[in-house]
Order: sequence, then C-alpha cells, then structure tokens
Amino acid sequence: MSIIVIGAAGSTGMGSLSAFGVEDISAICPLGYLEAALAGRDVIPQLLVSFLVVAGLTALLGRIFCGWVCPIPLVRKLLINKIDEGQTDGENNSDRNSSTQPVFKESEATRVTYPQAGNDLRKSSPTGLIILGVTLGSSAICGFPVFCLICPIGLVFATLFALLRLIRFNEPTMDIIVFPVIVIIELVFLKKWCSKLCPVGALLSIFSRFNHSLAPTVDRSRCLEEAHNTKCQLCRSACSFDIDLKNGLGMGDISTCTKCRECADNCPVQAIRFPWR
Repeated sequence: MSIIVIGAAGSTGMGSLSAFGVEDISAICPLGYLEAALAGRDVIPQLLVSFLVVAGLTALLGRIFCGWVCPIPLVRKLLINKIDEGQTDGENNSDRNSSTQPVFKESEATRVTYPQAGNDLRKSSPTGLIILGVTLGSSAICGFPVFCLICPIGLVFATLFALLRLIRFNEPTMDIIVFPVIVIIELVFLKKWCSKLCPVGALLSIFSRFNHSLAPTVDRSRCLEEAHNTKCQLCRSACSFDIDLKNGLGMGDISTCTKCRECADNCPVQAIRFPWR
C-alpha cells in the first residue's frame, strides 16, 4: 500500500490495487477485470494477462493477497477492533456496576468451542460465491462494474488519494469524508466481510484450491492438546476463517488460509510452523 502511495506522490506510477500501471504496463484487480469484461462484452487481452498472472500466483502461493497485501485487515485491526474493544469494555463495566458480586466472563481468546457433528459439511459456504455471482451478473446487466462503487479495497485507496490531493494541491473534496464513512459502515455492520462475504476473496479461493504448498502445520509433539491433553484451540479461535489445523473440523478449509500467521502468533508453545522462516 505504501509503495502505491509513494508512486502516486512521486508520479512514477498511477492507480491502486484495483487498477495500476507503470508506463506501458497495466494491471487490474482480477474481479475488476471480470466485471469490466462482462460490462463491456470484451476480453481486453492486455488486462487478461494480468488476470492470468494473479490467478497463477494464487494457485501457487494461496490467498496471500488477503493476508499480506489487502488493506482491509489492517483497517479492521487499527480501527474496527478498537471500536469492538471499547464496546466490550463498556459492557463489562456495566456488568460490574450492576452487581456487588464479581462476575468472571470467559474471553474469546480462552473459550474452547468444539464443532458439532455436521459442521464440516458447511466448510464450503456458498455465501461468498453467491455474492461473487451477483457482482458479475450486475456488471453484465448494468454495463459497468457496480461493485467497484462500494468495494472497501478501492474506497480505502480512494481515501488515500483524496488525502494526497489535499496535501499536495490543497484540493479538499467530499471524498475524504464520504469514502471512510462507507468503509467503516461496511466493516462495522459486516463483521464477516473478509471470511464470508468478500467477492474478491471468493474469487481468489477458487484459484487457491490448487495450492498445496506453504500451508501451516502443527508440531503435534509440542501442541498442548496433542502432547499434554490440555484443551486449548487458541490457534483456531485466532483464525478469521475458523480453520482447524489439527483435526480439520473447523468451518474453514485450508485452501482459504491467507498465511497471515495469526494462528502461529497466538500459539503459546510455538507449535505451528510455516514452510518459511
């Protein structure tokens, strides 16, 4: 993200993750390409190359875009999670004030939840694919990329560029207010956006199903549950996609792993390994 902003500030490149270019090289978001192709009834060969490159990298490396490139997880961590923590603190203070007896609540980090029978059948939740289909269908019907108007990824970069115009050219616009408000509304009211609803993630998941490398593994000799018969599941509770690395009983499939390392960072005994240092 910083590279794109620096490129725009130094006039060495143009665009964002939605669409960018340097001199004669052009690239576009894979979902944006499909939307544009369906809207214009045109294959657009130059952009088809970038689409195939992204598809190939996702098939090779998995959904690393969602974990390491997409700005939405960072925005959620810096802003939305703080809002949630404030609400939780307020609820806890209210509970303490309403009773003279101390109330002990089990935190999300330590709560142990075991899947019931049949949960594994819901691993391939169709919600994201349905939204992906609606996104592509609306572009074909309306004749323009409809989803791009509300895509939080594009809105984050549009906000940055509006701020850049304000700093460099003293050109204040309503974009600097409207776009952040839309992003906050989307992330606050659609808490499962990244794991269940994002059509970009759903599209990348189709390609990531071919990825059989770079997946995290559990050292069962160190795992608290495996080696010490202690209920833990901190790794699963830390995963936004509810991937169960030990038994495969979570709601998420390993192909949806974004390599964000949240599971490894939250493991108290460092039992989770990725195939790189």
